[in-house]
Amino acid sequence: MLINTLLLVSSVFCFKPESDSAFLFREHPYLFEKYRELLVNVRNYYVTPPEAEEEFKAIMKELRRKFPNTLTPGEYIPLVFPLAGSNVSAVGGRRGNGYYVHQFDLFDQSVSGSHPAHDIFIYDRDHDCIDDRRGEYVDVVSVGNGIVLAVEHDWQEGSVFKGGNYVWVYDLERGGLWYYAHNRISVVQAGQRVRPGDKLGEVGRTGFNAARSRSDTHLHLMYLELDDDLYPHPVNYYEWLKDAETVYTSTTAENYTPPRQLNFLPVEKPGNHKINLSAQPPLTLRVKRPPVRRK
Repeated sequence: MLINTLLLVSSVFCFKPESDSAFLFREHPYLFEKYRELLVNVRNYYVTPPEAEEEFKAIMKELRRKFPNTLTPGEYIPLVFPLAGSNVSAVGGRRGNGYYVHQFDLFDQSVSGSHPAHDIFIYDRDHDCIDDRRGEYVDVVSVGNGIVLAVEHDWQEGSVFKGGNYVWVYDLERGGLWYYAHNRISVVQAGQRVRPGDKLGEVGRTGFNAARSRSDTHLHLMYLELDDDLYPHPVNYYEWLKDAETVYTSTTAENYTPPRQLNFLPVEKPGNHKINLSAQPPLTLRVKRPPVRRK
């Protein structure tokens, strides 16, 4: 039993010391599950903001440890524009003024009144998610090199959740997070490596507000920069979009095969109680709490 337990803990909490940066997270797939779980817990008020911040920083610390950002301070490389065949003229607002921040807290859903993102539109008068000028769906593509952290594929009409079908990507060059929301479909999965121009999904109308008739079809794109304490701050990247490269045909991200899991036999305990050692322990120990009531 002791040996099985040690092997299990090692498989969950340890990385192999490999120099090849491609898919090192195959040894640690639960990091992605923890990030997805964190998003759900914040959205449903299952954790307090301080608890959520602590968990977020633990996850980001592991990402930074294995994948330190490749750009040095002050270094710059252009993005790929996030919609295939499009450019900065598709960004909502006047010269990017659709982006504004009054208050922002990733860990507290009660904080509102800001739009720390740019909405990037297609021409879709009948709201069928098909660009009327092209006669086809428009691909959402990765702006740079990254690893997919979390994905929503199954948003249902009538849901009150705002992001719809989303994709979170950890930026391997800048060390921040990209959030692509309202996709018609998302075509990647957590753990997958993406490169500039790889298809993440298609522009859509998923999400509580984006699905309404008053809303035009668009991609909601936010970038969060992590400070030295790994706290996330929204960044207005409009100038990056002005300099971004347009790709007219998206590429397909490299396939990702989740790791094969070790299966442990249940261990018989006194009193005929069985403990399933295949259950995966969390990265941080946390007690489920009822939703936090806010005044």
